[in-house]
Amino acid sequence: MIFSCTRPAVLLFGMLTLAACDQSDGPVVEKALNDLEKQKLQKTAKPENAPAPPESPIPAPGILATSGLAAKDERAEIFLLLPDARIAMQDFQRNGLAMLVSRQAGYKLTTSDAAGSSTQQIEQFRQAIAAKPAAIFITPIDPPAVAALIVEAQTHGITVIGLDRRMLNEGCTSVVFSDQRHIGRMAADTVIEALKRKAAEEKRGEITGRVVLLRGAADGYLTNEISEGFNEGLRTQSGVILVHDAPADWSTENAIKCTTEAFNLQKNIDAIYAQNDAMAIGAAKAAETAGQRENVFIVGTDGLSGQKRGLDLVSLGEIDATIVQPALVDLALQIIMKLRTDKTFKPQVSYEIQPVVVLPKNVEQSLRVGTYSLPNL
Repeated sequence: MIFSCTRPAVLLFGMLTLAACDQSDGPVVEKALNDLEKQKLQKTAKPENAPAPPESPIPAPGILATSGLAAKDERAEIFLLLPDARIAMQDFQRNGLAMLVSRQAGYKLTTSDAAGSSTQQIEQFRQAIAAKPAAIFITPIDPPAVAALIVEAQTHGITVIGLDRRMLNEGCTSVVFSDQRHIGRMAADTVIEALKRKAAEEKRGEITGRVVLLRGAADGYLTNEISEGFNEGLRTQSGVILVHDAPADWSTENAIKCTTEAFNLQKNIDAIYAQNDAMAIGAAKAAETAGQRENVFIVGTDGLSGQKRGLDLVSLGEIDATIVQPALVDLALQIIMKLRTDKTFKPQVSYEIQPVVVLPKNVEQSLRVGTYSLPNL
């Protein structure tokens, strides 16, 4: 490994509620799901003969429809339209938002998963409009294809918040986003800094390195934007070369296969960047099998909380860094809550939330207090 990794214990912390959701400077989705993780660990630690605790009001992850709310109550509904919940980050958004909405009296959440189909997402958007909810949050597969539906929703008084910068020109009430190309660039900068340290340790003046990129998919906006940012960053150092670029379909198993293939072709690899943490751990396993783990710097993406997810993997030294993707839905919910409680509030056209690099030196703090910051509304 290019630099030594500390192995601090995983520290979990309580949820920051949305009682004052018009102003927040922390990622409340991270805090909510860390709270659930803590409850799971405490339950596991109890002796078998201990009395069962009262049933938790927090809904379990994986919720696809209404979130722990009594059907007889009149509730303000929020729809979350996801492009493909098989991707870990989108599943995290779904579960985190379900928990946050369940803690708000008078609200419920319904989520729809388009499974990568633009046609299916359009139909789900129509169904959401027909339900006349308070708001629709959408990460689009094809932004122009839903533009007319955004207008239709707003004519029915439905607030539409886009969760993708491509929605900036599609008429949403507001857009909450992180720059995916910037995420790729941050990953490249993290790799280059590691290669600089390696060159210094070996007393070399020139910064060199052979780098592998594991894409989530062969093609697609998210994959291509992150890849382009990563390649832009690598091009700032002529001695750093991308020697292998392969899609691993967001999975650990495919990442093991792709990384094994890379080692068979390249022999010497200095760094691997994976577009999610599941692929990063697959790369680490393949590097271990090849007897090269100590020589390869591995960066993942997403930085999710929970056991064997991004932050935990960095804490344990199983991967060397992760680029934290902001959840976005926490700020989107704050916007809706403020719109409904403050009649003078007018949201900005867009809010950009910056990703964060987590390394062994800051992972303990990240586990305690969160990672990215949310803007005040």
